[in-house]
Amino acid sequence: MKTCPSCGYGNPDAGLKCGICAQDIAGVPAKAAAIPENNLNSSNLMVLAGLLLLLCGALFYFMQNSPWKQETLTESGEDAVTDENSFSYEGVLYSLDKMKELRFLPEADRRRALPLFSSSDDRVAIAAVKAAGAWARAEKEEALGRLWFETLLETASSGRPAVRRQAALEAGFAAALGFPVSPYVERVRRAAAGLVAQKEEGLREAGFLLSAMAGLEDFTGEMRETLSSDPSSSARLYAACALSRLGLGEGHRYLSRVVSGADSAIRNEALTCLSYSASPEAERLLLSASKDAFDGAAAEAAKRGLLLRKQLAIIKK
Repeated sequence: MKTCPSCGYGNPDAGLKCGICAQDIAGVPAKAAAIPENNLNSSNLMVLAGLLLLLCGALFYFMQNSPWKQETLTESGEDAVTDENSFSYEGVLYSLDKMKELRFLPEADRRRALPLFSSSDDRVAIAAVKAAGAWARAEKEEALGRLWFETLLETASSGRPAVRRQAALEAGFAAALGFPVSPYVERVRRAAAGLVAQKEEGLREAGFLLSAMAGLEDFTGEMRETLSSDPSSSARLYAACALSRLGLGEGHRYLSRVVSGADSAIRNEALTCLSYSASPEAERLLLSASKDAFDGAAAEAAKRGLLLRKQLAIIKK
């Protein structure tokens, strides 16, 4: 570039006269154009960004292929080439949570949840169980719905306590919401009996609910004993919930006392139990609680309970 000595205009290198003032610039030496500072900074930033990306890529490769990771996977008892280990557990949990909400998810995609029932991570196994429960409730009249229900019963019969408990609850809720359990009565009875026989409180609770939601009265004696003498408020609540579901008065009376009591945490659970109760008084209690008779959280729980009772009434018709 040639800078005119007269007006300062920057002319092309080959220019003989200034394009602005016509001054003779044939003897003016050409100078290299200065690189704008902002362009220099942008170039530096681009280089830095590229280096950071390369560093992140190298770190990711190292994390995925380092010997200690392979040892950890082997010690956990899981095959390093399974689909589950292709992602982090957090990714699997997120995917299962989203998948269970999709009514028309392709069958092949839903079946991918089946191996996860036996995941070494309880969170993943429970998330897979919850997804199967949602699909069983949505597809109760279809062959695939029967697959989910059968898998839930199988899982409720053996395995780790937390996963067994969730599988029994999901199967029970499916039964309450209209899943045709008549072909599975004996399997439900066996699964519930195995749970009720356990010493662990959570498993016995799940056994009570599974049997009651399916309409079985086999374990009312154990439920009544738990309600009258068990020191655990949670165990008594589940026993009352099951008894109330079967239309037995002592269960409903206990739930009524809990709803009217001072313990707000257990009150909301009792309101949820009333959603499934066969007592004609259950709806009255829910209506009262839904009008902020206790607190905002109880009101929301009661409103959900009323909606569920309407759904159950439609199913019965």
